[in-house]
Amino acid sequence: MPTYVGYQVRRAQAAIFGQFETTLADFDLTPGSFGVLTLIKANPGITQVALAAAFGVDKSTMSPVIVRLEKRGLIRREVLPSDRRCHALFFEPAAAAYYGAARDKVRAFEEGLAARLSKAEQREFARLLAKLQMG
Repeated sequence: MPTYVGYQVRRAQAAIFGQFETTLADFDLTPGSFGVLTLIKANPGITQVALAAAFGVDKSTMSPVIVRLEKRGLIRREVLPSDRRCHALFFEPAAAAYYGAARDKVRAFEEGLAARLSKAEQREFARLLAKLQMG
């Protein structure tokens, strides 16, 4: 299996996600929930449909994450006046300190992860990953 590209990418992803979860254990955030929270914070009023599309997943896959973040008081949902079937998602200002502390841990984690590669290797790695993502 070591020669299979997909297998190696999946093993690397699993290792990195495991390290990420350990880094954010005190915050009870997974890589996915942190990403969702970050995107909602950066895009106030984003719909669940748009959020799911940004992550390349089905809306129903996003629902449990949204519910957990909402129950924890990190985000809120508001019915869109233009389409009462849709909800706009907003980052809760009261979660700013919590999010900032988590983001600082993520930045330090990412810096440590990136430091395993030289700058040239980082650029080449990003280029190769982008190439693998092309359909």
